[in-house]
Amino acid sequence: MIRKILAVVPIFVAVFFLSGCGLSDTVAPKATMANATFIKTEDGGTSWNPKMKIDDKQLISGIDVLSMAIHPTDQNIIYISTDSNGLFVTKDAGETWAAVKYPDKAYGLVFDPKNGDIMYGSGVFEGRAKIFKRLAEGQEWKEIYTEPADGTIISSLAISSVNSNVLYAGTNAGIIIKTTDGGQTWVNLKINQDINAPITSIVFDKVNDQHVLFALFQGGILETKNAGASIENITDQIDTKGNTTSVYSLVADPYLGGVAYAGTGTGIFRRNTDGSWNSLNLIESSKAFAIRSIAINPKNSREIMYSSAKAIYKSTDGGVKWATFQLDTSKDISILKYDQMDPAKIYAGMRSF
Repeated sequence: MIRKILAVVPIFVAVFFLSGCGLSDTVAPKATMANATFIKTEDGGTSWNPKMKIDDKQLISGIDVLSMAIHPTDQNIIYISTDSNGLFVTKDAGETWAAVKYPDKAYGLVFDPKNGDIMYGSGVFEGRAKIFKRLAEGQEWKEIYTEPADGTIISSLAISSVNSNVLYAGTNAGIIIKTTDGGQTWVNLKINQDINAPITSIVFDKVNDQHVLFALFQGGILETKNAGASIENITDQIDTKGNTTSVYSLVADPYLGGVAYAGTGTGIFRRNTDGSWNSLNLIESSKAFAIRSIAINPKNSREIMYSSAKAIYKSTDGGVKWATFQLDTSKDISILKYDQMDPAKIYAGMRSF
């Protein structure tokens, strides 16, 4: 049964505006890097600025950003999901934000790459983890999947760029499900061993949507080469020293097929086109902290960015040399994304860890 969720959601939004930001009716809040929850660069990373304004009296300064989705054809439209304040949208590339009617706990978030009106999101409504679908901007989100009981989270969500009816979702209990009809029906995928770690990231190969990688939070990486018919744990293939069990982030190269990057507690590992993996030559001090976010320039795979603690690193030669950028923020970066049309513009969502 499809359930409509909007009737009750304004309650959550009202709670956020009244108490979540600590706003004042008389003193205009100021967006600073210290209280930043969303930042942007328009010069390729040389300078970063906070972008948190709702209006002259309100900021999205009290949120933790869990995911980010940028419209496939209008890069000014960006959605972010939060752990306790639902969704927010900007339609002017971060200059102003508005709350979106949605459950307060929002996790995965993706656009249909072939139709930007359609979106999918995972969240928790009345204690139960669910997946929702929106068919047009401003329309209601409708439930297309529900967990059988309270207590689980649908921690990741990904959509194929080849066939947008194909989506994968992962739970914090290590379960992976898949739909091939846009969410009308779902199947459970079998993993060739018991997995108890949360599925935190799911990434499709750029040119082959049969090939999918799954990140397990501090538990390694899974891989399917046959659209989920079989799923293997490939952690021991990546790092012979055994450090990749501490996986924190995973991204696919948006330009090159077969290439992906895994951020761990000890550095970044690159999957090459031949299936081999190698460790990137990062600044050693940055490897002392979890690599929680990585982004690859969609028009130049040699340009790589990642975050470590209170700094951002950028390479333009495939990871040989790195430029560094200091962040005077109270939160760490949870996600980095390039503007697909103008890679000089890069966005970062912040959260507390």
